[in-house]
Amino acid sequence: MLLAVDVGNTNLTIGLFAGDRLVRQWRVKTGLRRSSEWYARRLKCSPRPDAVVYGSVVPPLDKKIEAAVRKAFGLKAVAVTPRSRLGLKLKVRTPGQVGADRILNALALKARFGGPAVAIDFGTATTFDCVDAKGDYIGGAILLGPHSAARALHEFTAKLPLVRVRKPAKVVGKDTVRCIEAGLYYGYLGMIKEVLLRTRREMGESAVMVATGGLAPLFLKDLPGVRHEPDLTLHGLRFAHEISHHG
Repeated sequence: MLLAVDVGNTNLTIGLFAGDRLVRQWRVKTGLRRSSEWYARRLKCSPRPDAVVYGSVVPPLDKKIEAAVRKAFGLKAVAVTPRSRLGLKLKVRTPGQVGADRILNALALKARFGGPAVAIDFGTATTFDCVDAKGDYIGGAILLGPHSAARALHEFTAKLPLVRVRKPAKVVGKDTVRCIEAGLYYGYLGMIKEVLLRTRREMGESAVMVATGGLAPLFLKDLPGVRHEPDLTLHGLRFAHEISHHG
């Protein structure tokens, strides 16, 4: 049994694997002020894992997660970082700056599809992660995520409400909420399509396109040719664990 923990800015996404099968998944709200004991209680699961692997884009939480794993299971959590030996070349200018989530997405793309391939990850930020024909990571693009944009509209204006990201029936809104919904959904759809179009031009039409992350199902209906891989990052953690243990 392997416990995989994807530490994101908004949530910890946790998956319990039996071999290559994801048998349970849950989320915990990311909180910098939470104690390691608090995280330990929320990581506990049955059956007990034999190993724990994690990837984090929130460095201040790393020590707490490692302490929580020790308290919950008596195990040492293994971190995936740009320095991890994964058989994945990071063909970018500053490899040390590549986020763990992007490395894990690239690793899962390579393991599942070879290359070339692109993952669109709908998280706090929306990222495009690309692997070339050899399966090596070559970079991508980063956008502010739709949920983050909705919060920004609310927090940086005096009168605009916080709106849930959804697909409205019409682009022309008749009230403030509908206007924001239209701008968030169709504006993001336009950005995603444009980045995807130009990515495909640079990588070639044979590139496999996949979407993952919480809002992927909402946008997929308007992204023809993009397949859904809901647990891509967690599987990246599983592949990282397998590579580190079995080569």
